[in-house]
Amino acid sequence: MFLRKAALRPVAAWARVDDLSIDRLEDRLGAAAEDLQSTLDQGYRELDSQQPHLAGWLAQEVSARSDELAQSVGYFLAVTVYLAFKEAFPTRLDAVDEASLALARETLEVDEALRAADPGEVLESDDVVALAQPALIDYIQHHFDEAIAQADEATDLRAFDSVYRAILVEVIALSHAVLAPEGLDRRPALA
Repeated sequence: MFLRKAALRPVAAWARVDDLSIDRLEDRLGAAAEDLQSTLDQGYRELDSQQPHLAGWLAQEVSARSDELAQSVGYFLAVTVYLAFKEAFPTRLDAVDEASLALARETLEVDEALRAADPGEVLESDDVVALAQPALIDYIQHHFDEAIAQADEATDLRAFDSVYRAILVEVIALSHAVLAPEGLDRRPALA
């Protein structure tokens, strides 16, 4: 698909989380169903240890929301998105530094502004991220949809939107933290 404009950088084909990695993650989480919280807590400790800038920012973004359901789905997805990248790229995931995190945040903001300013634009920024990480965005949207379906009238949908944007930033940052396979150029080769 040709994009008329986008501030988001392309993601290399070798940095895409595939359906198989998502399936393995879901199998792992399903196997830990009786002790899912412990598995998520361990995943968060790993995220915090391996991606301290990203983990700190995500914790701040998710905990700043007053809606408990939005916080809960945000915590779950912050951890499982990281685990999906680790599943897909166990030896090729580099740390996201402050500059890379800031770039991910800023490019999402600029992309959203570009799209909002064009009345003819049909894609949202999350659609563009989905073009780069389709399996992962499908997984994320599925869990947000399930959480919203469980919500009551008092649910703060703005909190869900803020958490969703934070998870998009995580996806963008981690997508660009995947190192090229041995012998390949670091530049994105779109497939």
